[in-house]
Amino acid sequence: MGTWSTGILDNDTARDLLPEYSVAFWKYPVPEALARLDAFVRQDYDEGDSEEWANYRYSLAAFLWKKGILPDEVRSHTVAMIDSGFGLELWAEAGEKALRARQRALAAFREKLLSPLPPRKTIKPHVHTQRIFRDGDLVAIQLQTAGKPYTGGKMRPMTDEEFHACDGKYVLLQLIGCEASWTSALDPEVKDYWAVFRLFEGLYDTPPCEIDVEQLKLASLPYGSLLTPYLCCESSMFHFKRRKYQLLGNAAAGPMPHSNDQAVLTLGIDRPWLNTDSELLAAMGKEPLCSVYRGVGKRYRNLILQTLLPEDEDASLSPRERSKLLFRRADAITEHASAAEQRGARILQLSYGGVPVGFLTLDGKRLDALYIRDDQKNKGFGTALLDYGLCRAGSGAFLDVPEGHAAMRRICEKLQLHQVPGAQPGFLRWQQL
Repeated sequence: MGTWSTGILDNDTARDLLPEYSVAFWKYPVPEALARLDAFVRQDYDEGDSEEWANYRYSLAAFLWKKGILPDEVRSHTVAMIDSGFGLELWAEAGEKALRARQRALAAFREKLLSPLPPRKTIKPHVHTQRIFRDGDLVAIQLQTAGKPYTGGKMRPMTDEEFHACDGKYVLLQLIGCEASWTSALDPEVKDYWAVFRLFEGLYDTPPCEIDVEQLKLASLPYGSLLTPYLCCESSMFHFKRRKYQLLGNAAAGPMPHSNDQAVLTLGIDRPWLNTDSELLAAMGKEPLCSVYRGVGKRYRNLILQTLLPEDEDASLSPRERSKLLFRRADAITEHASAAEQRGARILQLSYGGVPVGFLTLDGKRLDALYIRDDQKNKGFGTALLDYGLCRAGSGAFLDVPEGHAAMRRICEKLQLHQVPGAQPGFLRWQQL
């Protein structure tokens, strides 16, 4: 049990139970809610654990008084507990000063309980108890940029005037699903739902009538050092109604992404340093930027790690063995790039929205070690970076591609490279003529 002061609610037991009180008295009449709570709490402790029991009974009475529904029998029982000194043993062990402070807090609490109840208040859990929309629903929501500063400059340059000109335009979201961030232990049917969407590129003056999801391009939201098309927001229709949402249809949306791949947006909160409209706009319309990268080191190594998938390795390896193997491979690639840089090779970098997503080594006419972050593959970044390297290298530039690497073969064909002899066994050489 954790207690940080003498206050009635200043302990872990009370803080853990307060959400359950809201669930109980929201779903059930007061007598039934009290009975359910008593049975629920007794699964873990009872009157024999005087400190925990006191924290439970006192916090329950405080909750009921605040909501204006404190029954007389609960009031009388709680006052009797206070008068008897119930639960003060550990406070006494903490010393006379701590005991007197707790007694003063209980005396003030006793006085409050005996005072007239405040008006009855509506009780509802402070969570989002309903799933919104159906999985696969395509939804247009309105941007509301008027009177706000643009806070997405690190991801995409935009003036406040350009930002404000987007007021009233629409962006498109598709619901992947809803996940529960919290489940009531008292009543597991009550959950705190958060909706997971994917965001598409594009601004619309009015919600489009017909949409082919397969033709839409995913946007890239900033999420720490990652870029992701997935956003997690409150499962509350209130905010969608405020943004004049329109339901456009339903289509297959794919599997739920891992929680680590979801940017969290709060549609109803705007701060001077961050607002949702800025993040939505900053996720769109960016162009990849290629440049020469200098100083192979930790950042390069970390990006290489994100390109190496454990699934590519021997399935018989343990997770720890796979992790070690990945780190060894990342170290070897980093050392190779560092050695190439030291002998005069150039390391080329592709950034998107200010975040590095790929590297390529240019050693004379040889292009090597093209790596694109796994979460940014299939977006054309590999083609863009290789094209940049070919332009810098000029005629005669070449790269050796593993024979089974179909994706790289398609990129080479797209860039109109030609197969020529000279590659080592197991590789094909592609050259710019």
